[in-house]
Order: sequence, then structure tokens, then C-alpha cells
Amino acid sequence: MKRIGVISDTHGNLDAIKTCVSEAGKVDAWFHLGDFSADAEELNKLTGLPVYSVCGNCDYRSSSPEELNVNIEGVKFLLMHGHEYSVAFDDTLRACLRAEELECDMLLYGHTHIPELSSYGRIQVLNPGSPVRPLGGSKPSFAIVTADNGTVKAQLIPLC
Repeated sequence: MKRIGVISDTHGNLDAIKTCVSEAGKVDAWFHLGDFSADAEELNKLTGLPVYSVCGNCDYRSSSPEELNVNIEGVKFLLMHGHEYSVAFDDTLRACLRAEELECDMLLYGHTHIPELSSYGRIQVLNPGSPVRPLGGSKPSFAIVTADNGTVKAQLIPLC
């Protein structure tokens, strides 16, 4: 079993990243879903853990990919920021179709700064929100994903 912290839209706020790390407890890795992907490097320095990251619409000079497939404990994850698929709250269809095309178990995206935990057919969909600039009346947040022998569970973690 692996526990993975999921964070997005940190926008250079190291204090918010430290808060998420503290609140997460023991995790085995982190997913950073963009804006700013350079924060993923800081997250790696802070924790010493593997950090899988993608670039967002504010990551102009990032070397991170726009999307990333990661397989952990038999669970296929698709990581993206989502802007390339025009995600909006309650409109993730194009991103979900991409996850379906790649036969993923879970789609993880950011961009909207609004937390979401839902499903599209057999695909679980997760947006951890933003620990820095929450939108849509949401609170600052991140998420924890647990992958275990081909099954996945996710939990949104509000920070206040």
C-alpha cells in the first residue's frame, strides 16, 4: 500500500506547501499538478520523497510534461493540470475521455482551484483544489490518495 500526497496550484507559496506536508503525515510520494511546477522541486527538497509533476498554464519555462502516466501499486494515474483540456468545474469531459483512452484508473487535475472527488464511469476523478488560492467558495485544500494492489481511494483534506 502506498499513500500519495496530491497538491496543485501552489503558486510559489512555500508556507502552504509546508502546511500540506505537515498535515499529510507519512506519505510515500507526492503528485504536483502544476502552477508552479518549480514548487515540485521545493517539495522534493523539503520531503526527500519522489515528486511526480506536470506543468500548468503559469509554468512558462517548465521542463515538466503537460501530462504524465504513473503506475503505482497496480493503479494507473493520469496527471495533468487540465488547461489543455479546457477543464472547468463540472466540465472535465475531455480530460476524462483522455484518461479513458489511456485506460487509467484515476484522473488527477488542477487548474480550477476547486476541489473535486467524483467518477466518470470506472475512472475516479480528483482535483485537490488549491492550498493557496481556493475558488468557488472552497477552503484551502490538498488530497491524499491510497493505492493498494490495483485499488485506489482518495480523500480531500481541507486546511482550515
